[in-house]
Amino acid sequence: MCKASIIVPAYNAERYIEKTLNSILVQDFTDFEVIVVNDGSTDSTEEKVKEIASLDERIKYITQPNSGGPAKPRNVGISCAKGEFIFIFDADDLMLAGKLGRSIECMERFPEADLLFTNFSTIDAEDNILNENFLDDYDSLWNLTPDRSTDCVVIAAAKIHPVLIRVNFVGTSSVVIRKSSLRVDDKFDESLRNSDDRLFWMLFSMSHNFIFLNHILHQYRIIPGSISNQGFIRRGSSKIQALKKVMSLVNDNVLKMELSRQISNDYATLAYSFKKNADYKNQQHSAWQSMKYSFNGKALKLFLHAFIGRAFKK
Repeated sequence: MCKASIIVPAYNAERYIEKTLNSILVQDFTDFEVIVVNDGSTDSTEEKVKEIASLDERIKYITQPNSGGPAKPRNVGISCAKGEFIFIFDADDLMLAGKLGRSIECMERFPEADLLFTNFSTIDAEDNILNENFLDDYDSLWNLTPDRSTDCVVIAAAKIHPVLIRVNFVGTSSVVIRKSSLRVDDKFDESLRNSDDRLFWMLFSMSHNFIFLNHILHQYRIIPGSISNQGFIRRGSSKIQALKKVMSLVNDNVLKMELSRQISNDYATLAYSFKKNADYKNQQHSAWQSMKYSFNGKALKLFLHAFIGRAFKK
């Protein structure tokens, strides 16, 4: 047995996986396992992971056919985890010193909370720092804390849930989940190509307190080609489906209106993306969906533009 399990989904991660694993292995807290779930990589990810695993028995390797997104490998890793503290970590991010130890110390100090997240910085493909303090401008987060000098603070579910619906400030690689708090249906949604992480935070915060550890403890890598950095046509559908699922579960009318507004805006953004591709059919459909959820002047213009475009195309 071990105290912590770090879950690392990996898909074609050959460029960064060694740096990522080494940043975990050099942590001063050592009672952990790393579960790398290879999601059908076609590059040398497997060879690189196995080489490092041969030198450190704390690395466990699992391989599976490609699932199309990070949700399934995250779920598989969690189901195999032996540790009470589950760290979610992306295969191209870097842990900073003290991340494991500080996170676990806070989780043990506040047993009434079941998910911890931290601040973080962002880096580019070459490890250059893009944003030293990513959450610095997120007033929605800082309004939930006593003051910015607070080291570790519990945020009650009733307070953080409505805020997370409005804006996401939980970085995936900053998250630690108490395994004993997970119910059978507490899983990442495998039907989504992306936004499965934000959906998990929104749903989990309905009934679980969170902890914010106010330290920068990992570096989130932003690179061209990543799902989060790709066009809205690829990302938008999953984002919208995640919001719809949350809306079906909340009872508060104010939150329902907020979710309707976000869905409307996302459909409008999707319509605009289709416009740039001269895909008038999908542009018109997305603009119509936007107006169904909330009146949107931008969507109305996009709908009329698509209607005219389809007419002339005929």
